[in-house]
Amino acid sequence: MILGAIEISLRSTRFSISEVSGRSVTRIVERSHGVTTGVEGLDRISALIMSEVEFARDQGADRVEVTAVPTLRGSRLVRLLDRVTDAVGVGQIRIPTRRDWSAACFLGVTVPAGDSLPDRVAVAAIGETAIGFAVGAPGEIPDWIGSRPVGASTMTRKARFQDPPRPGQLEAAIIGASRGIASMYPPESDRVFVVSHLAPVVERLCGPRIGPEEARKGLDSILGQTSEDISAWFGAEPALSRHLPGIIVGHAALAEGLGVRVEPAMSDLAASRHWLAEREGLVAGQGQA
Repeated sequence: MILGAIEISLRSTRFSISEVSGRSVTRIVERSHGVTTGVEGLDRISALIMSEVEFARDQGADRVEVTAVPTLRGSRLVRLLDRVTDAVGVGQIRIPTRRDWSAACFLGVTVPAGDSLPDRVAVAAIGETAIGFAVGAPGEIPDWIGSRPVGASTMTRKARFQDPPRPGQLEAAIIGASRGIASMYPPESDRVFVVSHLAPVVERLCGPRIGPEEARKGLDSILGQTSEDISAWFGAEPALSRHLPGIIVGHAALAEGLGVRVEPAMSDLAASRHWLAEREGLVAGQGQA
């Protein structure tokens, strides 16, 4: 089936269309629009939703889901945008809990990998305001989930990152975030994957298996680079490029706080949420039997 997804976050609105099967996903279209959430952005986000939903239907999408990050739960913006999503026939905006977000990212990484993974893996997801962490058997709903409020935007704000951030600010962010990560005490796993929107960039800068030293080398390679420089260098939108230092700090904190090497990974939004709903439905059906 062909699924469309629109995700409203604090600094951007992302859109994708993917062809999803029971075990695989093929991305058809992906784009991001830099727009800060707030009532002042209502008209622009409304226009984006209407145009992207129409585009997705033109491409044969069976379903389009609109989601928003947990920080926007109960906001006036979401209440107003619900009228727009109802009007275009995609229902109200879904706001996943951090648990659902972490579980969906876990499936988004492990389902396509199939039998190539060991029996127990972990998937961390670096969001704007939090890092989610899930551990379990590949392709199944994870049996352990935790999170810490050390997302890319949160770390940027707490460490008072300038643009570009200074070395002392980056190191302070790593120390603070690694302490938070270490306090989760997750169960052991054979491999740890880290999902972010800039996973290919992180892998290019830090390598495919990242420890604290590799993460710091990646940060060193972009020292002195503004978000506009990074955007031009890697072709990412400026709003997301500003989060690259915080995302790499997240990898460093996970590696340091857990004492492991981590691997950058991607998770398709539409596919991951479809697989989670599918498996939750199977569990519910078994419970009713």
